[in-house]
Amino acid sequence: MTRRNSADPPALIWLALAFHAVFGFILLHAILFHISTHGAGYDYFNYNWNFWWIRHALTTSGLDIYENNFVMFPAVTNYGYHVLAMGWYPLWAALEPVFGTLSAVNLIIFLSCVLNGWMMFIWLRGEGVGVGLALIGGAALQAFPITRYFYYNTHLNLMIWFWLIGLLLLWKRIASRVESNQTRSALVWGVIFGVALWGLVVMDLQMPIFAAFLLIPYGLRTAWRLRQRRMFIRLAVAAVLSQMVALILLWFASPLRYILRFEGGLAPGSVEERPGIPLSGFVSMANEWWSWSQPSVGAFFTAAVLLALALSPFRRVRTRDGRWFWFAVMLLPLLLALGPTLTIGDAAIPLPFFRWLHALTDGMFRMPWRFAPLAMIAGMAFVGLTLTAWRGSRRVTLRIVGGAAALLALGASVRIFESAPLTHQPHPYAFYDAIGAERGEPYDRYVVIEVPTAAGTGEVLFGDPRAIQLQWYGIAHGKRMLNGFISRAPIENIWYIVADDPMMAWLGQRRMLEPDAVERQMRERIFNYPIGYVVVHLDLIGAESETAVEVIGYLNSLPDLVCPLWIEGSAVVYRTAAHPDGCPPRTPTETPEGYTVDIGAPDDWRFLGWGWHWREPVGGIDWRWTGAPPAFGTESDTQRSSARLYLELPPDDYTVTLNAQAFGSARTVRVSADEVELTPISVPTAHPDGLSALSFALTTPGGFVTLDIDGGAADDAGTRPLALAVESIRIERAAP
Repeated sequence: MTRRNSADPPALIWLALAFHAVFGFILLHAILFHISTHGAGYDYFNYNWNFWWIRHALTTSGLDIYENNFVMFPAVTNYGYHVLAMGWYPLWAALEPVFGTLSAVNLIIFLSCVLNGWMMFIWLRGEGVGVGLALIGGAALQAFPITRYFYYNTHLNLMIWFWLIGLLLLWKRIASRVESNQTRSALVWGVIFGVALWGLVVMDLQMPIFAAFLLIPYGLRTAWRLRQRRMFIRLAVAAVLSQMVALILLWFASPLRYILRFEGGLAPGSVEERPGIPLSGFVSMANEWWSWSQPSVGAFFTAAVLLALALSPFRRVRTRDGRWFWFAVMLLPLLLALGPTLTIGDAAIPLPFFRWLHALTDGMFRMPWRFAPLAMIAGMAFVGLTLTAWRGSRRVTLRIVGGAAALLALGASVRIFESAPLTHQPHPYAFYDAIGAERGEPYDRYVVIEVPTAAGTGEVLFGDPRAIQLQWYGIAHGKRMLNGFISRAPIENIWYIVADDPMMAWLGQRRMLEPDAVERQMRERIFNYPIGYVVVHLDLIGAESETAVEVIGYLNSLPDLVCPLWIEGSAVVYRTAAHPDGCPPRTPTETPEGYTVDIGAPDDWRFLGWGWHWREPVGGIDWRWTGAPPAFGTESDTQRSSARLYLELPPDDYTVTLNAQAFGSARTVRVSADEVELTPISVPTAHPDGLSALSFALTTPGGFVTLDIDGGAADDAGTRPLALAVESIRIERAAP
């Protein structure tokens, strides 16, 4: 057996923990300094939602963690292949009530980073590596560019290399118990090993594949060293017991049953599209190391392995230290990490290693460079063992200087103070909390539709990637939704939203508006799903765009289906007719002078129809120009300048006064209510040199009123057609 680390005093173990904590703090300082305000990378929203979902499913009767329709509604998705990273859930559940979910997840990232280094140190010491080299080896795994990629993309499932190292340590413990004839203890540790193996699987289904490249050769090496047959049998019994424990747990407390009944098509893509590590990635760290398409291992790992190889002929021979074993273990993961093709100059050399694995997993294993940390673990064992023996007789001072130089070289090669871009936590809209407060029947059955619509898997993203991140708000509102991300989901569950579905594709701006078809679908889905709210994110579809007015104008035109309830920041929230709380009246703000629609104000969206341009501040006031073409119609329709408003009024006689300014030249303005032209009270002429007050008589029986403002044919203003600038509309009760 190799040297064990039991001789290390506890003080050394705790000092090593402190060292790797400080090193991890430096490495992740950007995340920790923004721990409660920013997420790491694009995927942060998914893991935060996952933990919320686990808690919600565990505490709500009738919900199944691994089969639900809370994302990509209405499809019921099998989560057998979805990454929940459940092994972290107990820690998140303890931290989240105190710190909030974003801080809890960022603390988990930091803890994983520290454990990567610390467990690597403990394992290297157990293999016989010197203290200084073991510390550097742990730091090298912490800062390894690909490991660092996982930190800065919140891949809680793939940053857990310490777990694999822990399995190696557990197996060593089992073997030592067998060797010392402590059979019962070996079996107990075998059960613990099985539980740890189960925990690895529920972290990520890829992890057992990674573990095999370390555990199988390590297990065979351990078995080979047991010279007595009875010891080999005991070790085999402990191994079988551990596998049985893992399988039982996988069946009863994991996604195994769901994996076996998974149905649907995935979109893994061609093996040729999979990025491997280029040769340049072994010389320097990629400029954008946080990007999945730019994998690299950096110069430190490459230089350390080459140095150990160069010094090997000059060291004293120790045949049982295992260094060449670990060198051999390093090679296969390294070859897999190169990907399907090795490019040297103009020559492209197909490599069989990853191609075989890609075919074996039916294309589901997509990133060859994820094998690189395995090569790092084994490679640093080779380096550590080689340099430990080579420097054995050298002075302590030289060791300290050499270790410090190596640590500085590591920091420089990985650009240790460099941060990947972080993602600011989405705006904490109060209306999502208000929706979340609606609990019990029938509120729990409602669906929230986010606009623009988008959804994605680990293989493909449909729609605006930012709209997929709106899944984050599911933590607050707790309702079912379409938008979101599932690691592996049948493509047919979401393909329809790309272009086939008139409603969902139009709301994602991937298909032109077909008003009749969209209305038919809305009438069906609002009551059958049922849909409770439609949230329009103007910042994603472009508040200063015709698209925004197209979407808002169309929704405003369906008062019996939806009504604007909240306008907060860049979001306009519609409640549907299926909601039991109903819709508030769409009556403009009432003042002593009457009802006023302040065109250009932040809340004017609740009244707007088609024909308006974006709101503009001019000379201390806000207004909107008319002249924007409608969303559909004939060529003559698109040239008109009519702009529409939707509002509700009590029954009465009114005077409607527009404060408007003409573009280009004086314009005669006409106003209609429900397609009936209103009689002007004053001369209905708007002038280009300032605002004019134009008054019209309106009589309404009360209820929903559609006002159309027509300023004549719009003129080309260079970037858009313009007719009238409208600052406000005042509706006063007529004098008796």
